[in-house]
Amino acid sequence: MNVCKLMCCDIYQGIIKNRRFLVVPILCFFECMYNDNLVAILSNGSSFGKITIFDLFTLVFRGNDPISKLPKDNSLMELPYFWIAIFVFAVFIGFEYMHNDLTQFGTQILTRCRKRESWWLSKCIWCIAATVWCYILIIGTIFLYGVLHDFILTPENNYKLTDALTNESVVYESASCKSIGIMDRLCIIIAPLTVILALNMIQMTLCLVIKPVYSYIISVVLIIAGTFSDSQIAFTRSAMVLYNMNYLKKGYNTHVGIIICLTITALCMIIGGIYFKKTNILPDKE
Repeated sequence: MNVCKLMCCDIYQGIIKNRRFLVVPILCFFECMYNDNLVAILSNGSSFGKITIFDLFTLVFRGNDPISKLPKDNSLMELPYFWIAIFVFAVFIGFEYMHNDLTQFGTQILTRCRKRESWWLSKCIWCIAATVWCYILIIGTIFLYGVLHDFILTPENNYKLTDALTNESVVYESASCKSIGIMDRLCIIIAPLTVILALNMIQMTLCLVIKPVYSYIISVVLIIAGTFSDSQIAFTRSAMVLYNMNYLKKGYNTHVGIIICLTITALCMIIGGIYFKKTNILPDKE
């Protein structure tokens, strides 16, 4: 069985038949509603003017101040619960699929594969496809909500709103940026996608050596780590788009975060492939 047939099987079983994806638009829709109300509260009677689709995206993935750097006299420790929920659910959608396939129907497929690399490559392609589909659902929901509520369809921010949001930070100083370059905007848009992809790939690779539930817990810990630290190592923080260098002085460097995420993804694919080939999960039929 070649990679194409394996990939088609994985996409059908792991994406098309996976009903958990139906929850993604619902979860995202509620976050859009929450942030829409937040804008009304922040305006406090004075209008920010028309809000854009890009503003809504920024609000959905805005994040929080790193808890480890909050002033000692600051009594408010607010976690970005909706932000956490999106990423926790994004890695939950298919956290056990690879393991289940390996221990059930996949055992039959593996015995028919010419090489184990085909099976692992198919799983990596499935992981990427599932991540992209999840992100398309998120972006699509944000876009649909914006259209239904008369948001301006533009990849620009309303800087009255972003200034109001960044001025609430007790750790960083607002950059008061009035214009963001095209490449920076593109990086802001793809940063959450690369974070989800890195988390899913870490989780899938760990499933080769530990139970899926433990690999899932590790992914959740990595997500939570981004709320506590602003170190570049805490790569999940690059998905907190409002707390990057474009909006806040000394904020997280999104470009570095994307590179870290893509590097993690590539390493997981390579290390997982090498480990899977050398393990005695099944008798080698090659």
